[in-house]
This record gives sequence, C-alpha cells and structure tokens, in this order.
Amino acid sequence: MRAARLYGAHDVRVDEVDMPAPGPGEALVRVRAVSICPSDWRLYVDGHAGGKEPDWPFVQGHEFAGDVVALGPGVAGPAPGTRVAVEPSWPCGSCDMCREGKHHICRHVRFASFPPHGGALAQYVVVPHDAVFPLPDALDYVAGALSEPLCVALHATKLAQLRPGESVALLGAGVIGVSTLQMALAEGVGPTVVIEPVAERRALPLELGAARVFASLDEAKAAGVEADVVFDCSGDIPALDQCIRLARPGGRIVVIGIPRCEEITFDIATARRHELTVTFSRRSFGLVEEGLALLASGALRLRDLPVERFTLDQTTDAMEMTGRPGRNLRAVVEP
Repeated sequence: MRAARLYGAHDVRVDEVDMPAPGPGEALVRVRAVSICPSDWRLYVDGHAGGKEPDWPFVQGHEFAGDVVALGPGVAGPAPGTRVAVEPSWPCGSCDMCREGKHHICRHVRFASFPPHGGALAQYVVVPHDAVFPLPDALDYVAGALSEPLCVALHATKLAQLRPGESVALLGAGVIGVSTLQMALAEGVGPTVVIEPVAERRALPLELGAARVFASLDEAKAAGVEADVVFDCSGDIPALDQCIRLARPGGRIVVIGIPRCEEITFDIATARRHELTVTFSRRSFGLVEEGLALLASGALRLRDLPVERFTLDQTTDAMEMTGRPGRNLRAVVEP
C-alpha cells in the first residue's frame, strides 16, 4: 500500500509500505478522508510534537474516516464494508484515570499521529475495533473526518456548562471555532461574538448565527464586549491573556486551542480580582456517536464548511495550505 511519511521537517514522501494486518481486538480500515489538523502542520514544520520527536519516517493524520475491510481475531464487528469515523484517542483501560471513567485523560493513552504512534495518511490503517463508529447514511467521509474536531468542540461546551441567555465570546473561527459557536447557540446562549483576524473567515460565523465578528481583541474591547463565557479556539500564544480581558467578573474561560510553545504568560492579577474560572479542555470524551448524530440530523453545518481536497501525492500541498489560514478551514487528503 501507499503511505505519506514524514522524514523530517517539511519532508513528506509517499512510499510503498507493507499492508498492516489487524490483530486481536483490531480492525483494518481503508482510509477515505484525512482532515489535516493544525497540530499535524506543527509537526510537519517543527519536526517534533511538544518537544517529542518521532522515529522517522512517521505517518501523520488523526482526523479520518473510511471503510472497515477486515477484523482481527475475536472481533465481531462492525462488519467489513461498514463506513466509519474513527476515534483517534485509544486509552489503556487499566490506569487510575481509565478506572474512574476518564478515558480521555488516560495516563498511557495512544493517540494516532502523536509520536510514537502513527496515523492515517495512508491507504490502510489498523485501529482498535472499539474506536470505529458507523457513519450515518447522510454523512460522507469528509464529514466523518471532521467529526473529530466537532467532538472536541462538543466536549468543551459541555465543560463550560452553558446556561440560556449567557453571553459568549470565541477566539478563532476555524473548524473548532465554528463548531463551538454552533454548539453554544444550540444551548440558547445570548449574544455571541467571534474574534477572527483572518478576513476570509469572518463571514461564516455571521452566517451561522454570531451576533458580531471582530478582527481583533482591541476592536472588540472598543465596542464594549465582555462575556460570561469565553472560549479560546485559536491556540494562539496570547489567547489566554485575551480571554481574561474579555471575561466578565465571575466569568468562565474554556481553553481548547493548543499553543505552539509549551509556556505562556497571562494577566493573573485580573484573573484573580475577577475570580475567573479557567478550564482546560482535553480532546473529546466518548462523544463520537453523539457528534455523528448531530451532524446527520442537520443540527450542525459541518458538511457545508469550506475545505480543499488533495490526493495522497499532494500531502505536502495540504500541509502547506494548513499553514496559510484562509477561507478554506481544512485541507482534506483522500488517499
């Protein structure tokens, strides 16, 4: 089979590699769509993920969907031929966090495309059988791949404990941002504003129901914006500090984005004086089926999000596009 393998920073090569075979408890998936996450781009650019360098060459890609083609020994389903979305976070099932039901913060979690565990930018990939979820007939493979960031947004909005009528502000109008926006609006929140510096991305939040979209924090503050709940969906280094400046006294902040650097600074004096609550959100939490049902119902418009499609041979182009934010919210590779 063919796989796009990263040999180092900015060095992707499409190679012929051995076909994997599913073992006990595993399923073999024919990959049909891989959405490129900014975290994939960072590994592509930096050659490491949070300081952890993979064993080269390395296969990336954790937002993906495809078809089950074979099952390992002792696995009953889903049957070969089933179209599936894949949960890329695979807990150990035995640590204290897993025993407490907190599988998303498993101490020994395996995550597809985070070193040392490879991902899905290949024609076939082996995954745990309980990580695959049938795609509703109404959803295509791209929607299946995008269900992963949707579930990240769904988890974050649950952590926020939104209440009807609360004002909400979001930093960033990428896939996570517009997913979080739609989730918040579905909870009946009050005025919702978005801050998005990329001009080509400001129209979509308004179409989805945002009250206003601003180009910068300063522009929002000049308009008198403050919010009961603030979501950082951007991952920008100054984002947490900006969230603190946007939150009302007694407000809540949920950090979804992942800054490129490991340490950041923020205005702790304001955060303390205003008694703000800051919650850090970690990936998703067993929400794939709920997310797929929301997509299939039409309650969320991820199928309409602007994406650009690439072949496996164009993986480098897909990575480069991800590093140039524009109207298209995701590059999608179709192996």
